[in-house]
Amino acid sequence: MSTLRRDTIDEDQYKPFDQGWDAFLEQKRESRNPWAINNWKHYDWQEGWHACEDNDSNTSDEQLH
Repeated sequence: MSTLRRDTIDEDQYKPFDQGWDAFLEQKRESRNPWAINNWKHYDWQEGWHACEDNDSNTSDEQLH
């Protein structure tokens, strides 16, 4: 498993994007987004979750070659 972002950056720099990234690494479902849909943090969290998902699938594809 990759290193969680919360373990590598300062707490004041840990943003919803990073929380979403870590949530994917911790195998949490996208539907577990803790932010209300009418909050901008919801979308930042979701963006982080998807970015990690994309990064994970790209890494998996590279390992196959």
